[in-house]
Amino acid sequence: MKRFFSSDLARTYGYGMAVYIASETAALQRGIDATNRQRKAAGRRLLDDATVEEVISAMRSRGMLPAKSDAGSADLMDTDAAG
Repeated sequence: MKRFFSSDLARTYGYGMAVYIASETAALQRGIDATNRQRKAAGRRLLDDATVEEVISAMRSRGMLPAKSDAGSADLMDTDAAG
């Protein structure tokens, strides 16, 4: 999961959502790796690796994330700076 965590995600969506996106991406990658092992054993073409952007796009299309991030919304980091 460490490989998929990004400080840009944390700034955009907040730390909790960034951890969630990283864990979803890691789970997706484990699924792709398992599928690739099966496909390789059967002599078939391997699937491409997942990217964070693909996971975010999939989460947006399923309604798990807003369609577009709202840069004006306040999160915990913004309220600490104002106080």
